[in-house]
Parts: sequence; structure tokens; C-alpha cells
Amino acid sequence: MRLSAVLAGVAMACALPAALAAVAQTPPGSDPAIPPAPKPAPPIASPIPPIAAPGRVLLGVKDVMRHIVNPAAEAFWARSGEIDDVKGANDLTPKDDANWKISLDSAAQLVEAGNLLQMEGRARDPNGPWMKYAIQLTNAGLAGMAATQARNHDKTFDAGSAIYDACYGCHGRYIPRPKDSLYKHDIDKDLEAAGKAK
Repeated sequence: MRLSAVLAGVAMACALPAALAAVAQTPPGSDPAIPPAPKPAPPIASPIPPIAAPGRVLLGVKDVMRHIVNPAAEAFWARSGEIDDVKGANDLTPKDDANWKISLDSAAQLVEAGNLLQMEGRARDPNGPWMKYAIQLTNAGLAGMAATQARNHDKTFDAGSAIYDACYGCHGRYIPRPKDSLYKHDIDKDLEAAGKAK
């Protein structure tokens, strides 16, 4: 090996620690050859304040109905019972795993929706028919879950009817309607069953 090559290697070895020390002393972002690290994104503010105690009511009844009860009930009914048209009766019972799962998920949502409607701050009439209908909705959802897990055609149909009855009864009591409305309901019987006078 030539002496000049050896001397060049020794010179490089001696210069390396000094170069590394210079890099270590260079503050981040000051070297134009190295782009600075991106700044961390600011935290995303939550639109809902932290819950201080369990069971706090966050949605009103209308929002629970609009975003939980109605979509779940409609999804369950779309997969239970039958619809008659000019061609005859069309059975809506699920024919595949995906639709059975939608039925099961919808029924489970109705189970919990009945529970949500019983919470303090949401129950309109805690000592009257309101609680009866909320419990009825939960029970109908439980029946729907059992029917879909068993993939039982008739019980799925019955659960859909029970869900409808819970909704119909509660709406007949708590949604104001004109006197000539075709929406009939025996509120006297409901109040008597709840131990209240009209």
C-alpha cells in the first residue's frame, strides 16, 4: 500500500470525530440540508365535554328516536315479516349471514334504546305508561335478538310485531295528534294499568 493512501486514511480517521462533534452541536433545523421536523398537530377539541358521572344524558328523546330507535326498528322490519304486492307475498326474512347480522345488531340497539328511554332526565312520565313502553321496547328487542340468533322465521316476525306495538303505543300516548286522527289508542287503559287516573 502506498504511503500517501495510508496518510489519507489516517487524516480521515482524525477528522471524523471533529465532524461528528460539529453535527452534534448544530441545533435542529439550522442545517439547510436537513429539513426541520414537522410540528405536532394541535389536539382535536371534543365537541362533548367529559362525562363527570356515569349515566349522564347526552341526547334528548328526539335525538334518541331519530338516530337510534328509528334506524334500528326500520332495519329490523326490513328483514322480518312479509310485504304483499301484485305478485303475492314477499318474505322479508334474511336469506344470508350479512342480513341476519343486521337484524341481530338492530335488535340489540333496540334493547339498549329501551334502557336509554328510562334514564332520569329523558323519561317523560317516570311513574306512568312511559316506563311500560320503554321496557316493552327492550323486551321486544331481546325477543328479536333471540329470534335472529336462532334464525327462526316465525319468531323474527313476532319480534317485529312486538317492536311495532311498543312504538305505536308510546307514540299514541306521547305524540299530540288532532282529535280526528286515525291513530287510535286507549290511554285510559294504559293509565289504569300504571295506577294513575287520567
